[in-house]
Amino acid sequence: MTVEHAGVSGRRVHRWGLIAAAVLLIASAAVLATLYVTQYRADSQTGPAAQEAVVAAASNATTALLSYAPETIDSDLEAARSMMTGEFATYYGKFTADVVAPAARDRGVQAQAHVIDSALMELHPDQAKVLVFLKQQTASRERPEPAVTANSVVVTVSKVGDDWLVSAFDPV
Repeated sequence: MTVEHAGVSGRRVHRWGLIAAAVLLIASAAVLATLYVTQYRADSQTGPAAQEAVVAAASNATTALLSYAPETIDSDLEAARSMMTGEFATYYGKFTADVVAPAARDRGVQAQAHVIDSALMELHPDQAKVLVFLKQQTASRERPEPAVTANSVVVTVSKVGDDWLVSAFDPV
């Protein structure tokens, strides 16, 4: 083999190596761009549709958490629990079992919450905070005339699968 022949072979190998590296670089960039646009792009996970879903989930859950009647207390509380997750679901389950359900059964306490307005405070792909303004009417056998209160709460919702579930509920 001559020196000239070895030089030509070395250049071919070098050229094919550069071509292979360029093809790999372009393919990697295409894969990364596709992943970014389809899965990781935060604005697609926090756009107008997601904002509406978050506000609706927080508003609906607020109504469910704060509305119950003696005749339907078990199903009311179960429906509300299905809209929660994490430590808040545990807390709500214990609180309603120890306080709310006995009051509803023994004293006929009933409550009905109505969301007046709600506004998105924060939105991330997996968690959001919504400020909810509400009016709640509470009555009992001893006080059949409903007491009306206006309240506001910050409802934190977390994404669980395709659903937004309440993970914190903080009166303001």
